[in-house]
Amino acid sequence: MINQRYFLGLFLLLFSIGCSNQFKLEKKAPLTFKNSYYQEWVAGIKGGGSGLNIFLLLEEKITNRDFIIEGLYFKQKYCELKPQGNHKYQGFIKTNENQIPNASDNSLVFEESEVEKVPFDLEGDNAVVFYTENGKRKFFKIKLNKKQTQHFPM
Repeated sequence: MINQRYFLGLFLLLFSIGCSNQFKLEKKAPLTFKNSYYQEWVAGIKGGGSGLNIFLLLEEKITNRDFIIEGLYFKQKYCELKPQGNHKYQGFIKTNENQIPNASDNSLVFEESEVEKVPFDLEGDNAVVFYTENGKRKFFKIKLNKKQTQHFPM
């Protein structure tokens, strides 16, 4: 009976330690950005959609480590960050504004950009960059600047 409690307690302790480290933020950001911003956009026609375009421009001197920038958590959503050349990355998040509801059930036609529950408390323009370094998942917080909203013509 004591051995069962001991092993159960040990298992729960190890499980909680492993889970708590899964989304731990780095204390010091290993990557620096010259520019990091987002821009809201709204289509020029009713129901044409809306979203956020996210842009990150890395400092060029960061080439001596094995980094792979994967994605970004922002505004309670997640998006992949895709390289655009010259140390630039871009992500895209759809939002609920300017959408046409599905006539049969009043739901939105598109799927949300939110893939999973965001594991961070993010307020305002704070975001968390998800990257791998030497095969290990890591996260650090940055602040995105907001640029003027884009309104696309019809």
